[in-house]
Amino acid sequence: MNSKEMNMIRAAELYYEQRLDQSAIAKALDCSRSTVSRLLAEAIETGIVRIYIKRPVEKFPSLAEAIKHQFGLKEAVVVSGGISNEQAFYNVGFAAAEFLSQILHNNVVIGISFGVTLSYLVQELSEYNFNYEGIEVIQLMGGLGFGDPAIDGPELAQKMARALGGTYRYLQAPAVVDSPEIAQHLLKEKNIRETIQKAHQAEITISSVGSLMDNLSSLERSGYIRKEDRAIFHSKGAIGHSLSRMIDENGVPIKDAFNDRIVGAPIEVIKNAKWSIGIGSNPLKAQVFLAALHDQQFNVLVIDDGTAREMLRMQSVDSA
Repeated sequence: MNSKEMNMIRAAELYYEQRLDQSAIAKALDCSRSTVSRLLAEAIETGIVRIYIKRPVEKFPSLAEAIKHQFGLKEAVVVSGGISNEQAFYNVGFAAAEFLSQILHNNVVIGISFGVTLSYLVQELSEYNFNYEGIEVIQLMGGLGFGDPAIDGPELAQKMARALGGTYRYLQAPAVVDSPEIAQHLLKEKNIRETIQKAHQAEITISSVGSLMDNLSSLERSGYIRKEDRAIFHSKGAIGHSLSRMIDENGVPIKDAFNDRIVGAPIEVIKNAKWSIGIGSNPLKAQVFLAALHDQQFNVLVIDDGTAREMLRMQSVDSA
């Protein structure tokens, strides 16, 4: 992250979170008021700050029931995708926060990955007035390190813990490192090893999946995979990724060195959680959600109606 990005983030924090006016921010950053104005504008343009209109979230109970029944889930929530990507992100994040609020209790361990939709969930949690004790939030995957810090695991874990009045544990490593040897070395490091051990105790996990058809996935936006990598993964049977691992149509990680370079909790952590919540708001993810469900990685889905309908369509075609 360069100094300009850091200044954009700091200006945005002071303006939107601490409610300082631009003159006060200029004094704090030792710059002119016009510079502050430009930093705030660029923070919006680059996606560091997102502005959305908070509308009532429309739900589709019958569609949710169809998803729940078809895939044998404990629960499913389907919401309107709205008229834009931003609205879809918000609607799914809102519904996921609402569902999470219903299953929270004292001393619960929560595992969270990263991504845009999860950032909306965490943002919405700040609207609640929780009063729990002993909640601990665990970062399931190493950090993205590039792109928008607001969607990265460390910041999401910290903000969720703050909203829930709990504590958090970081995974102090990149999500993907340069070699399997480095990954194995990091996974043996005390703090990382203990954080992943704690992740195995998570009663609630919240994560998403990524499609190799989506060039805006968090892994690609962060530079961990490139367009040419997608073709290689496809040739080896991958259709997308779950907890950053490339998986095939059955949800099983493919045999590729990329998967051996991951620093994070294994997929078994979400498979074994009492509440394994999968969230997403992009029909391109439908096939990957199906794969993850084949591997029983989620027992709860919170998705938009476009993704739900595409999942049911694809399942119907496969069953024909």
